Amino acid sequence: MLKKLLITLILSFFLTVIPMWLIWAHHMFVTGLNPFLGVIFMVVSIVTTVLLFVFIIRKISGYLKGKIFFTPAVLFAIGFFSFLIADLMTQIFYGNSTLDIHLHDTYYVIAHTHVMLFLAIIFGIFSATYYFYPVIFKRYMNAILGYIHFWVTFFCAYLVFYPLHYEGLAGMPRRYIDYSGWNSYNQFSSLNEFVSKTTIALCVAQILFLFNFFYSTIYGKKKIYEG
Repeated sequence: MLKKLLITLILSFFLTVIPMWLIWAHHMFVTGLNPFLGVIFMVVSIVTTVLLFVFIIRKISGYLKGKIFFTPAVLFAIGFFSFLIADLMTQIFYGNSTLDIHLHDTYYVIAHTHVMLFLAIIFGIFSATYYFYPVIFKRYMNAILGYIHFWVTFFCAYLVFYPLHYEGLAGMPRRYIDYSGWNSYNQFSSLNEFVSKTTIALCVAQILFLFNFFYSTIYGKKKIYEG
């Protein structure tokens, strides 16, 4: 069993990590990169994305064969996979050397990067925290607060970053504090306001998690040992 697991990990490493080292130039399509090299990096990016997508779907299908209890830890794990899939879907567009001319340095970059580097990782951390909490503290976190934390965080996260994808597709550039000088971007002022309010709600939900974390160390339900 251990040998099989080790072989699986090694194959996963070579099939995912190493190809990802070869796609670095898809961040440099607009810097004067040779068009021929751009095509090569574009193809490698798309192939790597498809391989990762198939790997994730296969892992999810394997989990679905068992009996699943939708605890906060499991829900955050599902959220983790959902953000991975969402990021891979947007990567197909962002890794295209032609589309990148339009999408480069727009809000699309912010949305695409944060979905992977922040949302997916944070959801994985939350899942691990809820799962290992009773092992470390010998008590359970409050499940009701955990469910509220998940659903608010999950929906707010999508409501924050997918409007940014839309603005990026419209060509809205990042790194500007004021867009009032552009008539074409003024139309997004109400959408930006909505994103800001949703971001505040997203941050407030994390206060609920911190409360649940520290409150449960004292008043949480004690873990019952079996056997």
